[in-house]
Amino acid sequence: METKLTKILSSLTLVAAWAYSLGWIRTSYYFRSFGVGLESVEYSPQDYLFASWYTVENVMFFVLLWWVAALARKKWVYAVAALYLPLPYLADLSYSHLTSPTWGWLFWLLVSIPHSVLKFVPFLILVVIGMNKEGYARLKEESSWPHGNFALVVLSIVAIAWSISAAKHFGTSDANYILRDPTKTLLHVKLRILDSAPNLKPIETRQSLYLLYYSAHRCILLDTAGFTFGQIGAHFTILYVPPEKVEMIDGLKNAKLDPGRLLW
Repeated sequence: METKLTKILSSLTLVAAWAYSLGWIRTSYYFRSFGVGLESVEYSPQDYLFASWYTVENVMFFVLLWWVAALARKKWVYAVAALYLPLPYLADLSYSHLTSPTWGWLFWLLVSIPHSVLKFVPFLILVVIGMNKEGYARLKEESSWPHGNFALVVLSIVAIAWSISAAKHFGTSDANYILRDPTKTLLHVKLRILDSAPNLKPIETRQSLYLLYYSAHRCILLDTAGFTFGQIGAHFTILYVPPEKVEMIDGLKNAKLDPGRLLW
């Protein structure tokens, strides 16, 4: 009993370390898109673990899709699984091609509902196969991996590598999503600075400030005045304001949700 418990704890430790790494990678690529290093934010291990949940979840869907493909042994299922591989990269890349006259609609789709696409594709394939008598019988009779240990090891390596790549692209995609329209995610703020910091008073007159990060020791603001997403040469401003110099933060948040990104 003690040996089994030790194995379980060891496995959980490995999974937690993997999830922590994915959360760190995703958070790092998110903030670096704004020119902010992780040394400027105060994230705890729990924060990084929580930041990894979406990546870990999609790795599970990734493995499910390839497991179903291995059981179904259909060329078209393998083709769908192969197309699933670059989806995080394509969703990230799509922000640079939204105005494409030919593929703009597809890039817009990947930008608008990437979470739903990644989550529903594996289950859609599972349902389609299950509706076929032959496919349903095969799924019912064979649940174990049918291609031997070596193929299983290869799948595990690919899944781990895919998770690292996905974490990077999820981080930059989240940043691009904010830069495209910060009102959907960030708090639009106006600051009231203490009279003891007259050099910071001009910040009070800025009209396009968004709260990017706040803690007891750091206040990081995004200023999008004059910034147009996708325009060559456009730039935004990042402001570091000492929280102890701020008397009040007046915030306004757009309450409209984006169901495509939040669905399930």
